Amino acid sequence: MLTAKTFKIMVIAIVFLLISSVAVVALAGKQLENPVLGIISPLSDDERLIAIQKQEVLDKKTVDAYPANEYFPSSLSPRFTDMPEIKATAYAVMDRTSRELLVAKNLTLEHPIASVTKIMTAVVALDAADLDLELRVSSPAAEIGEASMGLTSGELVTVHELLYGLLLPSGNDAAETLAEGLVGGRTNFLRAMNEKATALGLFDTYFFNPSGLDGDTRETTTFSTPLDLLALTNYALTNPTLAEIVATRYKEIPYVESKHKTFYLNNILQLDASYPGVKGVKPGITDFAGETLVSYAENGDTQIIIVLLGTQYSRDEVIKLYDYVFAKLGVKVR
Repeated sequence: MLTAKTFKIMVIAIVFLLISSVAVVALAGKQLENPVLGIISPLSDDERLIAIQKQEVLDKKTVDAYPANEYFPSSLSPRFTDMPEIKATAYAVMDRTSRELLVAKNLTLEHPIASVTKIMTAVVALDAADLDLELRVSSPAAEIGEASMGLTSGELVTVHELLYGLLLPSGNDAAETLAEGLVGGRTNFLRAMNEKATALGLFDTYFFNPSGLDGDTRETTTFSTPLDLLALTNYALTNPTLAEIVATRYKEIPYVESKHKTFYLNNILQLDASYPGVKGVKPGITDFAGETLVSYAENGDTQIIIVLLGTQYSRDEVIKLYDYVFAKLGVKVR
């Protein structure tokens, strides 16, 4: 039987929900009127889910049961210690073939990673969908701002085309379109990104959005460590589609009638001018992260992955690290 007290509680709850809904609508309208682009991600997800997933990450550490798999360096002790002067907050260099950690600084320091996030976005998209699957571009995705492949609301674009837009010009619009269109929607896509991180043993990594844009605060901004990013990149490069895309200098995606315009996509890494043998992978820059970079190069039979976090000199410092490790390994590249 419904008592007066129970009825009163139900009325209060309904009123609270109505007020909350009005507030959310008003806030959404305000965000659309004055979007903040390139500083924070203007799109948000279920905060309770985020809190639960993040706590699961904080309860474990990557080094607790090391190494989790064959994608990590075989040891946490770097081979070389007479390192060149590198001003990045944290970095690591790994020989991909031998799994040897060559040099490192603040190997397990958690730090914002900016658009390096898109490596995991690509991994989840490749796991989730056929490359020929077509996705419709939404207005929020097209208007996300900053780095873009040039999507327009309403266009139909394949997953394969979006991956080029994601990884060459670092399109935030491509990242959001993939997240909205796959795995049951954006919230589920983010869940899949974090579940993939856990499955790979990346327990010092958490993804708040698919693009790597800063959150409102540093505490709500995607983070990782040099160690986790070595393993993620090593894993990602085992996918031939992803490896081919990140090694592409330029891609023209032709016009398709009633679907989308022509896209002219340049790799922002400028592979030809960066370093001999470079084949990717992903740079980034935001206010919280500074410059970030995951780079991969092959010279002779030697395959090197470099991670740089929190620097202002990523181009100079990656060259300095490549010169250093290739010389130490006796590999001639110039």
